[in-house]
Amino acid sequence: MKEVDRALVEAIRRQDVGAFDELYATYFSRILSFAIRRLSDVAEAEDATQEVFTAVFTCIDRFQGRSDLVVWIYGITRNLVNNRLRRRASMRMISLEEVPADRTPVDLTLQGSTEARQALGHLETAIAELPREQRRILEMRHTRQLAIKKIAELLDRSEDAVKSSLYRARRTLAAKLPEDSLTVGH
Repeated sequence: MKEVDRALVEAIRRQDVGAFDELYATYFSRILSFAIRRLSDVAEAEDATQEVFTAVFTCIDRFQGRSDLVVWIYGITRNLVNNRLRRRASMRMISLEEVPADRTPVDLTLQGSTEARQALGHLETAIAELPREQRRILEMRHTRQLAIKKIAELLDRSEDAVKSSLYRARRTLAAKLPEDSLTVGH
């Protein structure tokens, strides 16, 4: 492993946000290009790339340095992209009328409904606590489903700045909302 990468990994392990930002800036374009080529969908590739960097951040302690850092990141990318391709291949859109009555989802119980409302409340609170610009970018990307390029144009920011803000917002939400807190009926 290159000494520069070794220093970067160690800094990230010490929770140095600047080091992670450097890693992100260094590898983002390459990972996004790879994802676009494989997925043939820019919006999906952007989402996959954000997932990759979230995985890199959360799994950096598992990186053992037996290969170059970029090779490890590409391995994560390949796995995430392949999973998306498998899910995409297995999905078949059907009309609700085609679903037999005995196969429809069971209505949520009162307890399940309460838990779902609580989870939604936690999510709304966590989003409200984000910095204003991160909230705006998150809303534009996920509620209005705008492409990163369009968001950058609307906010007069670079695409990399938008991607970085989106990544930080997602990372903050992931830290505030453990995965099981958003699972109904756990």
